[in-house]
Amino acid sequence: MRTITEIKQELTDAFMANENLQKAYGFAPGTAFDKHFSKVSLESVLLYIVAFAQWTLEKLFDTHTQEVEAYISTMKPHTLRWYQEKAKAFLYGLSLIAGTDQFDTTGKTEEDVAAAQIIKFAAVTESGATLYLKVANEANGRPKKLDASQKAAFEAYLHEYKDAGVRVDVTSEQGDYLRLSLDVYYNPLLLAADGQSKSDGTYPVEDAIKSYIEQLPFNGEYRNNDLVDVLQQTKGVIMVQLHSAAQSVDNVTYNDIEAFCTPFAGYFEYDREGAKTIQSINYIPYGTDEN
Repeated sequence: MRTITEIKQELTDAFMANENLQKAYGFAPGTAFDKHFSKVSLESVLLYIVAFAQWTLEKLFDTHTQEVEAYISTMKPHTLRWYQEKAKAFLYGLSLIAGTDQFDTTGKTEEDVAAAQIIKFAAVTESGATLYLKVANEANGRPKKLDASQKAAFEAYLHEYKDAGVRVDVTSEQGDYLRLSLDVYYNPLLLAADGQSKSDGTYPVEDAIKSYIEQLPFNGEYRNNDLVDVLQQTKGVIMVQLHSAAQSVDNVTYNDIEAFCTPFAGYFEYDREGAKTIQSINYIPYGTDEN
């Protein structure tokens, strides 16, 4: 918002640039207002009154705009992205300012605030009249489920900012299990019979599978075709046949992945709790008498 001084300056500049006023008052073009008129002159006082009136009007417009924006923010249903960003704004261990959904960070350093911001991953989907909000902390660059205390605090915060009448189902779980079975046709000049690289001793196929799983965006879609494409671009791999892919949340009941799926927790974990992601991998040399 402009100040009274800034508005008056614009008025005096226009006053001094007016050719009729230059002839009437006898000042040369380019002359400064305060070189010809004193602060207590009638002209200066009148221009100040006009500037003050303009400043008052602009202030009223700004106040009205703020009131309208505040009203709209309370009345308009919020988007899924808004719910996602509000989730990430949660500060664990801090209290809300009374009557608001904003946290009181008085006396806290930037490091304190960063440490309290435990929701590093969030995704929102909608089904019927319910919003499904998946959230997770972070450990070693990977999603990590909230503990019971953290989830309870977050749900209390959610109750403060969600729209009235909107049901939100919060999920924060350990990553889903993924089980794969595949044939890999390989170049025997580059890979050994067990898939080990002959140049550096690594296992590029297994590394590529792990990398693909861990680089999926939070609540991103796993696709069989994408995995095969990644593997077929791996050094030493000629082609891949994916026999099966299955998903589970408990390592008991597995559901076949026909083409794609979205993990229930929002992410998969590679070799979770002793359950191998690669259930079976059959390496077949390509370009030999065996095929």
